[in-house]
Amino acid sequence: MKASDQDNRAFREILSAAVSGNNDALVQLFLMYRPLIDSLSVTDGDINEDLRQELLIHLIKKIRYFSI
Repeated sequence: MKASDQDNRAFREILSAAVSGNNDALVQLFLMYRPLIDSLSVTDGDINEDLRQELLIHLIKKIRYFSI
């Protein structure tokens, strides 16, 4: 099995756990995607904490609807 197959399987397990309500898995997803979330939260050259928080809240609310 290739490393990428293992990575994909590990990601799917984390995502599945987060969708099922596992808070630790949700935190893992936040950490994995923090660079992307931070980059989407930039206004006027700085991270806008309110925008970042809104993105995280939206993810928390919608993750249970993810299809795996």
